Amino acid sequence: MNVVRTGWLVALVALAGCATRPVVPGTGVDWLQRAENLLQLPGWEANGRIAVKSGKEGGQGNIRWVQDGVNVHIGLRGPFGVGAYQIDWNGNDDLVVTGKAGEVTLAYAGPDAVERFMTDQLGWSFPARSTRYWILGIADPRFTSRAEYDADGWLVTLAQNDWVVSYDRFVTEHGRWMPRKIVMQNDQARVKLIVDQWRL
Repeated sequence: MNVVRTGWLVALVALAGCATRPVVPGTGVDWLQRAENLLQLPGWEANGRIAVKSGKEGGQGNIRWVQDGVNVHIGLRGPFGVGAYQIDWNGNDDLVVTGKAGEVTLAYAGPDAVERFMTDQLGWSFPARSTRYWILGIADPRFTSRAEYDADGWLVTLAQNDWVVSYDRFVTEHGRWMPRKIVMQNDQARVKLIVDQWRL
């Protein structure tokens, strides 16, 4: 078992058409327009906490996710700063994991780099390319999806590619409603992300 596969980091490296209903009664939110606006952002940053569970294994830690165009930069560290790692993925062909001292611990190349990385580290397939959208509260535009809303008109679940993404709360950030608590799960794993700070 290599250094990256241990503890909470293993579980995360999870490494993001929305709701088709334009305005859901109660919120005044035009969910379709919201998705279009978020897709046009050149970049964003989410800081928070992550917990992952798969079977009897699991872990938790802090996460800093920076989206810069197609490039993804994820900083991860366990409780009290233990086990810090930086994951850099260019969104297409290359993925590099570096340790706290800047040493390269893993490197993958090729069009399926992120998929191989996820499978090798987690032991199960994780939709890394879709997660960057799900974190924002929108569907991966490459695939069909199904959205559900509560009685007040808030998005509560987004189902896509055998995964169900649940949203517990939205907060306003620069005039946009952004998810506060996100849970991604299928029959193999459950990933919970709590965003303490958004930067758009």
